[in-house]
Amino acid sequence: MDISRIILSGLALTLGILTSVYFVVCWWRDPSKPHARALLFWAFSLFLMYWFQIPAILFSIRKVIVVSDFNLFFALTFPITFLAFIFIYLGILQIFEIQTERGKNFFTWSWFIFAIFFFTYHFIARKGVIETYSLPIVGNLLFYVPIRMLIIFITVRWFIKLKSRNIYSILGTGGIVMESALGLLRNFFVIKNTLIYPPQLWYFVIGSSRFFFITQTISIVLLVIGFYFLHLYYHRLRTAIHFSKETKERPQ
Repeated sequence: MDISRIILSGLALTLGILTSVYFVVCWWRDPSKPHARALLFWAFSLFLMYWFQIPAILFSIRKVIVVSDFNLFFALTFPITFLAFIFIYLGILQIFEIQTERGKNFFTWSWFIFAIFFFTYHFIARKGVIETYSLPIVGNLLFYVPIRMLIIFITVRWFIKLKSRNIYSILGTGGIVMESALGLLRNFFVIKNTLIYPPQLWYFVIGSSRFFFITQTISIVLLVIGFYFLHLYYHRLRTAIHFSKETKERPQ
């Protein structure tokens, strides 16, 4: 039994759950604002990220895992994790108040829909059994890698254009960008290592890797940091703007 891995998983899980609950409460207080909708998207994304932690925890406690018992789980892992990235992307658009062009919107949503068809095909046609390399390889190269790069691009571009930077915007941007960069390393790690073994064993190959486990846990922590400090940045910014308006409108 690997106590350190269990502790890390527990801490990441607890931190993620508490942050998700906090974001949902913030959204519930004022669901009409874009800032609040961003928090709801991010709460969903963190919740979906926990899905991938289950086998990792089982590996840590040295529980015997039968491949066939987890076929459905592994088949759902890819679309569920990709959906988490979509929620991260949508949350970023909301909190940065980015209005994408119509053509770009069409391309992005077409890509999302294609991803749904791709994952659905593998789930239905293969009946949840991963027998080829197409899901881990194509899934990473065609969907995971591009959406992570898209998240990095949008976040960095927003930060560069930002006129008033503070510690909150720096930590928020840093958390999201570092998580995406770390995720890209994991994506290529998965591609490299799954080709060595039969495709049915792809998760067991990476699940037993200390590098994959630690970086996956760090990713959840980085997401929490990024989301939380961007939330603080916009909360302070809106408060300052509101206070400034009240001061100007107040009779002298």
